[in-house]
Amino acid sequence: MNKLLPLLVLSITLAACGLGRPKDILPREKMQAVLWDIAKGGEFVNGYVYYRYPNLNRAVVNQQVLKQIFTLHKISKKDFEKSLEYYQRKPDVFVAMLDSINAQQTRVKKDTLQSAAADSSAKPAKTPLPPATQVK
Repeated sequence: MNKLLPLLVLSITLAACGLGRPKDILPREKMQAVLWDIAKGGEFVNGYVYYRYPNLNRAVVNQQVLKQIFTLHKISKKDFEKSLEYYQRKPDVFVAMLDSINAQQTRVKKDTLQSAAADSSAKPAKTPLPPATQVK
C-alpha cells in the first residue's frame, strides 16, 4: 500500500493541474493536421477561387471548405471548435503547433521554388526538324 500512495498522489496532482487532455479534445497531432488543411484551404480559396470567381458568397464558400476539411478528418465542427478553444487556453502548446505549421509551410514553399528552378534550368530536349526543313 505504501508503494501505491506516491503513484496515487502523482495521478491526482496531474489530473488537478489539467496536464491530461480530455478525451473529447482532438489529439495535438490531429489538431495540427486539421489546422494545416485549413491554412491550405484558405490559401486555395483566397488565391484561386475568389480571384477566378469574385462574385461568390465568401461566407458560403468558406463554410463549404471547412465542411470538406472536417469530413476529411472525420470530425465535426463542434469537435474542432471545442479543441481549438482548449488549445488556445494552452498558449505554449498552441504556439508550438502554429510554429510547426509555419515551418511546414516554409518547407513546402522552398521545395516548390527549388522544383520550379530545376525545371526552368533544365536544357530543352533537342527535337529533330521535320523532314521538309532539314538541311541536306
